[in-house]
Amino acid sequence: MYKGDLGLLRDHNRALVINILRETGPMSRTQLSLLTGLAPSTLTRLIKDLLQEGVVQEIGKSQSNGGRCPVLVAFNPSYAFAIGIKVERQMILAAKVDLAGKIQDKVSVSLSTPPHPCDVMDQVEKVARSLGTERTLGIGLAISGFVDAKRGIDLYSPILGWRDVPLSEPLSKRLDLPVWVENDVNALTLAERWYGAGRQFKNFLCITVGEGIGAGIVIDGELYRGAFGGAGEVGHITVDPDGPRCRCGERGCLEVFASDLFLHAEAERLGFSSIEELAQAARNGDKEAAETFRRMGRALGIGVKNVVNLLNPEAIVLGGERMFDSDLFMSTFEEEVRHHAFPKEAEELRIVSAELGPDGFLVGAATLAIREFFRLPLLEVAQ
Repeated sequence: MYKGDLGLLRDHNRALVINILRETGPMSRTQLSLLTGLAPSTLTRLIKDLLQEGVVQEIGKSQSNGGRCPVLVAFNPSYAFAIGIKVERQMILAAKVDLAGKIQDKVSVSLSTPPHPCDVMDQVEKVARSLGTERTLGIGLAISGFVDAKRGIDLYSPILGWRDVPLSEPLSKRLDLPVWVENDVNALTLAERWYGAGRQFKNFLCITVGEGIGAGIVIDGELYRGAFGGAGEVGHITVDPDGPRCRCGERGCLEVFASDLFLHAEAERLGFSSIEELAQAARNGDKEAAETFRRMGRALGIGVKNVVNLLNPEAIVLGGERMFDSDLFMSTFEEEVRHHAFPKEAEELRIVSAELGPDGFLVGAATLAIREFFRLPLLEVAQ
């Protein structure tokens, strides 16, 4: 074996131990040796190095069946941090996140509408520096639309009005940190896969409902982006080719009938000043307001069931800012999905709420950087 191979093997063993401790929790060196297949002497040296680095820590002793009580070793989630940033049409949200996906600090800043890319990059740099870049692995940026994740370019965002905007390279140069860029719904999906409702599923859809409608797709445990980064644009499935024009330029997209665009228009038509007023009226017994949310739920269900029939997922994880009003549309949504999906799929399909709430976008953005820390080198080489 060449010297370079030995270094790669050490890095792989290091990542293997860290991942097991992260996923399984504290355990003894003997347990780690059994799980990893590493010789006790090799594992002892590895744990010693990790303790010196601060990546792991000893947290006490477990019960013994005889003899000495074994010392437990645990992963230290405060060893390093990542910064997750979500770019919205009117605001930038940012958070400092530890290696267990826990938010340690948050900031936000308003944007002019529509936001100009130069202004957004200035503000991203500002909020990242305000959170502190010491012991920071990198920055993840969650943004709407078609994203070329490999090159860090927002190819097309109807919500922001952007086309072909490079983000990763210029921001990395400004901040002297690696920067990853991802579609915002994919970022949320990644967060739910690692830390939330998606942990129990290997094949699921994460549907977000709010200003737009999007879907993150997980197949065999991995995020699926499509050939050009456009997988999951459920909001632009055509529901009615003769329907109202969508902001993407097409007619009758699902977003026209089931996103905040629809709710804003209906609120105005019925004499309400906001979606919040419309929702409160629906809860107070206003029949037209309640029917508006039911119509939204039905349209959303019809759109999503097409994706269910195509991909046959185990579950739908439903999230996004409009989930605050899920009590008004969830029942009609679920009824449509189950009624129109194939019988076996409808019977076994799980429909669950996202667990991480609005912060899931920030945690997911940070996870773009965090997951690089946990990658297994030998699997990367094999790919």
